[in-house]
Amino acid sequence: MLTGIVISPEADRSGELSTNLSELGHVRVLRTFQQYPSDEELDRFLHIAGPSIVFLGTEDIRRALELALAIDRAGTGTQVVAVSGARDPQVLVECMQVGIREFLSLPLDPDRVYETVCRITDVLERKPLAFKSTDAVFGFLPAKPGDGASTVAVNVSSAIARRSQGKTLLADFDLNLGMVAFLLKITNGHSILDAIDVADRMDEALWNNLVLNRDSLDVLCSGRLEARSDIDPSMAEKILHFARRSYNTICIDLSGSMEPFSMSLLGQCREIFLVCTSDVPSLHFARAKVQFLRESGLSDRASVVINRSAVLSSFSINDMEKLLGLRIRLSLHNDPRRVSNAMRDGTYVDPKSGLGRQFETFAASLVGLDPPSTTVSRKRRFIEHFAIVPSDYQASEKKRR
Repeated sequence: MLTGIVISPEADRSGELSTNLSELGHVRVLRTFQQYPSDEELDRFLHIAGPSIVFLGTEDIRRALELALAIDRAGTGTQVVAVSGARDPQVLVECMQVGIREFLSLPLDPDRVYETVCRITDVLERKPLAFKSTDAVFGFLPAKPGDGASTVAVNVSSAIARRSQGKTLLADFDLNLGMVAFLLKITNGHSILDAIDVADRMDEALWNNLVLNRDSLDVLCSGRLEARSDIDPSMAEKILHFARRSYNTICIDLSGSMEPFSMSLLGQCREIFLVCTSDVPSLHFARAKVQFLRESGLSDRASVVINRSAVLSSFSINDMEKLLGLRIRLSLHNDPRRVSNAMRDGTYVDPKSGLGRQFETFAASLVGLDPPSTTVSRKRRFIEHFAIVPSDYQASEKKRR
């Protein structure tokens, strides 16, 4: 089924056309504009909602032609159908001059509407729609529950949102035990499940009602826990495709259960981060996940993030890379106090802390930003406020040794 929008200042015409299209069952109307939108508003809607057809009323022929040119400049390939209440040859000529090749007259003839939709379908099969879509999609996958993949996803995405000029989304697709809402103390709002229910008719208005904004980060939570194993991978992909046209960067938190819809989403990711700890059980499951990703053809875009890295670990970075068969991209400090404080406050790890700076630097590397300054001001000891003796004393002590 094709999707379309109706632009017509005449409400009765918009209602008639929308009803007629719905009865035919070949075009689903995403939105009706009862006033001519601005070029900027229409361009944004085209890239976000991705309609196949614009049914354009010619009440104000000059403005209608300007919008037809704006649709062409958008470069999405969206087709335009002029809708007119009168068969004015001059209007037809002017429409053809700006590239409009399809016309419908009022009252609508269902057969003519059907023929028009069929011709447009043929055109779109030869030249599919094209949209501006980000490829900065990052998936966070735990080796096993409790390894902190959600904590990493929350802090990396928030760091990107703080430092980037573009929009950032964190989507929690862990439908088994989604932790994002808990970590950020989000107790209301809609969820991934709600988005899946309306994926076929998603538009900007629906999307804005689904996501919650936390500081500069948009969040789509996993929602209530319910027995649901029938998530259609195509619906999950539709949600991601819509988000890719609306955001510069998207971080996806996954359950690690490797559900069919999770595999579809991982296939859309530019990079996949397998989060584990240096504990033997976590490394064991991480190794199994690496093998699964390799068999699925996804290991070339995957790397490992070691969370809660222990200073006295039995395994070095080289040992773990050999064991897992995958590059270790990042080893995060173990700072339970900072993480616990952030969890208590429903926020992010302090960006000025050691662990926070690691998240900031990693986030900057993902989206091509300059890394944060690593300059740290050291607190002076009490005695240093009175003399330079301590430094001289320490130097002399080193010489004697």
